Amino acid sequence: LKIDFLGLTSLTILDRVVKMVEQTKGMRIDIHRLPLDDQKTFELLSSGSTTDVFQLESAGMQRYIRELKPSSLGDIAAMIALYRPGPMEHIDTFIKAKHGLMPIKYPHPSLQDLLEETHGVIVYQDQVLLILQAFAGYSLGQADIVRKAMGKKIAELMRQERERFIEGAVGKGFTQELAQEVFNLIEPFAGYAFNKAHSVSYALISYWTGYFKANFPLEYMASVLNSRLDHPDKTAGAVSECFIMGIPVLQPDINLSGVHFTIDKDENGTSILRFGLTAIKNVGEGAVRPIVEEREKDGPFSTMDEFCSRADLRGLNRRSLESLIKVGAFDSLGNRRSLLDAVEQILALAQKEAYRKESGQSSMFDGLPDAVKVSPIGGIATSGEGVSPKEKAAWERELLGVTLSESPFKSLASINSDGAITSSDQLDAEMDGQRVTVLGQVSTVSERTTRDQRPYLIATLELVYGTTEVIAWPDVLEKTRDIWQEAALLRVSGRLKVRGDDLSVHCDQVEVYSEDTVPQDEHSAGTWETQPEGEGFKSAPTVMQRFGDIVMSMAETEEAGEDAYLLQEAIRLLLEYPGSMRVHLEITTGGKRVLMDLPVVTAGYCPELHERLEGLLGANAIRLEEENSRSH
Repeated sequence: LKIDFLGLTSLTILDRVVKMVEQTKGMRIDIHRLPLDDQKTFELLSSGSTTDVFQLESAGMQRYIRELKPSSLGDIAAMIALYRPGPMEHIDTFIKAKHGLMPIKYPHPSLQDLLEETHGVIVYQDQVLLILQAFAGYSLGQADIVRKAMGKKIAELMRQERERFIEGAVGKGFTQELAQEVFNLIEPFAGYAFNKAHSVSYALISYWTGYFKANFPLEYMASVLNSRLDHPDKTAGAVSECFIMGIPVLQPDINLSGVHFTIDKDENGTSILRFGLTAIKNVGEGAVRPIVEEREKDGPFSTMDEFCSRADLRGLNRRSLESLIKVGAFDSLGNRRSLLDAVEQILALAQKEAYRKESGQSSMFDGLPDAVKVSPIGGIATSGEGVSPKEKAAWERELLGVTLSESPFKSLASINSDGAITSSDQLDAEMDGQRVTVLGQVSTVSERTTRDQRPYLIATLELVYGTTEVIAWPDVLEKTRDIWQEAALLRVSGRLKVRGDDLSVHCDQVEVYSEDTVPQDEHSAGTWETQPEGEGFKSAPTVMQRFGDIVMSMAETEEAGEDAYLLQEAIRLLLEYPGSMRVHLEITTGGKRVLMDLPVVTAGYCPELHERLEGLLGANAIRLEEENSRSH
């Protein structure tokens, strides 16, 4: 018997969310009695919105779970087991077989009972052991020895076991060729596959976390955030997910925030999450707990003087106080610049008041009722010239991981509904070459030149969480130069390119984003003309229907892969401009010109399409011809 005892943060999150749901909703939930067929849970998993869901968080897993559309705990368990080196190459087969897009195939009919639940795909270690037993006569103990040998890839031992397996299979009436085929099939799985108990245990935790995210999103995300207080980067990622889910996260406030993240109401009565004070960089729990306890006991602080008089600041040093001020925790008591200038005075007065209390000295104000209590300390300036939005944003990004007070992202709660990526952890190396759309704020812009001295641009885009590099090559830059301004909020579409650990988006479309910028439908994202129009944006181009055909010219090169890529991109562009004009491809190859029809592609001509195709294929690559003007 082998038992793994794992210390998983997700179990702590589940414990916290159960307690929080009881506190906020009055519901006592036993996770072991949760229904395993909850529709909302499977809808969430099938949407791929599995950030902060155990084992299903990575960009690759989100893509696969969206394609799988799991409908049972067994589906989740199988995907967790398959998403590993070796078994991973069979994920597509598993998904297509589940949805009836390809027939289920078994290596041999005798193995159907072992592989039926996983649609003919070997998924678990247990299946490997049972195949060795059923197909070649191994005992399960002997089979486990083979599994370990496969995992260690000991060549001589593997050669011996292969011979033994084939001999055993032939002895049970199977052909040598089939035995060889089955051994080749199980070998990649044995060293990497999970055992089924492990996969199902993981899947159950995945299901539980997905259940709470789907059914109790505020409580779940608060619990996630409170599990990451010591990891600012992960905290920022979870805040980003809250934005995507439509959950407002408000900045820290000395009069409203708890020690940890809490569920609160805003001035409109909308449920929100309030940033916890200990989630601020440089601020420890010991420094802020006495402050929160004093506020809960005698009410909120009305002035900075009163704060110094009442709060126990012995655990708060200069660095912690400055961090609280910079992220806006004292915005209700004064502006950030004035309070930063008065830090020494605040600390000195707080120490003086603490000494007075400890020494038993009284003040002329001490006998007044709470309703008319005034501060015995005066003179802290809380007004004056404020801090620029840019400086506020920089401080908050440094100390909170995200910008909350002045950020344009506060209005983008549902931005993910149109497919835009707003968090850097939604991008990974597995997406190399895929088309992506990112939404962020330009923080830096650097112009450079190609080898032939044409200008191109590299910009850093600040997302809700993290950053990404965007490259605008000469053809794109020429048409969009005015858009690339620092602090501009941009929606950028292009191919994701991976070089080592670096990811960058090679832009082919860009727009200035405003709340009115919404794609026409899920297929039209990123098709706007790239010219600013006031503060908004000129939306989808007007298609000019004409009689005649579009002729697209290309020259064949020695780089077949690049030629294929250009053709695919050109067809994709054509399909973004619906219309009834036929499209023909004119290829120059071996000194000859070959004219081909693209029978399944039609388009609507317009200047924007013309410009974009020439930007991709080169000058004079597109022309219009009247019907019947060509001989085939």
